[in-house]
Amino acid sequence: MAAKRITKGNTELAQAITEWKNQNSVADDAYLSQVCNAINSGTDLNFWSQYDAIDLLPYPDKLGGAKETAIADLLITVRNILVFVPIAFTWAGISQATAAFSKYSEANPNKVVNFFDFWENGYDVLNPFWVLSNIALITSTLLTLIIVGSVGIAYLQKSARLLQRTTKNSVEQSRLNLALAMNKYLFDFRDVTPIILNQSLNGSIRDLRVASASLSKVMKSAEKNATELARGSVVRSQLDQLKKSIEKIIK
Repeated sequence: MAAKRITKGNTELAQAITEWKNQNSVADDAYLSQVCNAINSGTDLNFWSQYDAIDLLPYPDKLGGAKETAIADLLITVRNILVFVPIAFTWAGISQATAAFSKYSEANPNKVVNFFDFWENGYDVLNPFWVLSNIALITSTLLTLIIVGSVGIAYLQKSARLLQRTTKNSVEQSRLNLALAMNKYLFDFRDVTPIILNQSLNGSIRDLRVASASLSKVMKSAEKNATELARGSVVRSQLDQLKKSIEKIIK
């Protein structure tokens, strides 16, 4: 069993974890609560280092566009009810006009009046509210409201989808950044196992290969420069001239 190791906690990382879980409404998550306490206090870090934060961090249900979606749903309900109102209102107007026209015809059997003329003018029998022009105005207003509402619903739904995608991407990126920061911090507290040892050896071997390749390039460059000096390069010529000048002064 691995010995319990106690070290100085990372308060900044613990604070970042606390802020993230509060912002994304996952404060009750068991993993986050316990690992945050461990990182803050510096205890049991070797235990928590065995787990990958990318796998255990919760996926927040926080989505943008909730307000737009709620308004769109309300408008859809109102629109679905309102769509039948113009039809019902028109037929109610026809019913009122027919009943009033029947009464007028019975009271004035010798008068010939066109039904639509009666419906529009009322002849003091039909209530002015139910005249043809008023019914047409109200019906057209209702239809306009339905059309405007449908356009508004489509706009709100599109805005909600866009906000949801934006929020989802933002939350996923913040989750990944936090998980990587936790893994990076906890990695140093892992107990030495054959797997971790192999990983370290592989990393060292890669570093040695890179260093060897760099050293080889430097050696080749040095050999080339030495060859150029030996063949009478500009630098070698200048050195020879300087040597001759010194010898003449000495003589």
